[in-house]
Amino acid sequence: MSNSSSIVASLLALTIGAIAPPLPPMVAQPAQPAGITFYADIGEGLFRMGGRPSQKVTFMSIVIDPQQVADINMQLDSGNFIAFAGKVIQQDAYTLRIRLTSSGMADADGTLNIRYGRQQSILNLAGNGQLDGQPFVLTFRGNS
Repeated sequence: MSNSSSIVASLLALTIGAIAPPLPPMVAQPAQPAGITFYADIGEGLFRMGGRPSQKVTFMSIVIDPQQVADINMQLDSGNFIAFAGKVIQQDAYTLRIRLTSSGMADADGTLNIRYGRQQSILNLAGNGQLDGQPFVLTFRGNS
């Protein structure tokens, strides 16, 4: 038996694990909690309340928990945030309707209609209602 033949025979006798380096253990990836749905987008919109001037909206996010409770956050171009809470009253493959229940420490009432797209982007959002007794109107169009 030649040297090369004995090397080949020795290699064939070894198991794959002995030849190849072991695979690293799987690294756990942070996962979205089960049942939580998240929609978000940067874009352009307007928020108008009472007789006040309209404010530009630059970002919207919506988080929905397994009980269909929604947290809605919008960022104004001033850097301030306005948050609403509500309940999902209708949803299908492309649209979402939320009945507003509060805004931080203030009372809120109204409805948001959202059309969403790929990768849970917010294509557009329109809503109106009352925030602490003042009427408001909200529109938003995502950049995605």
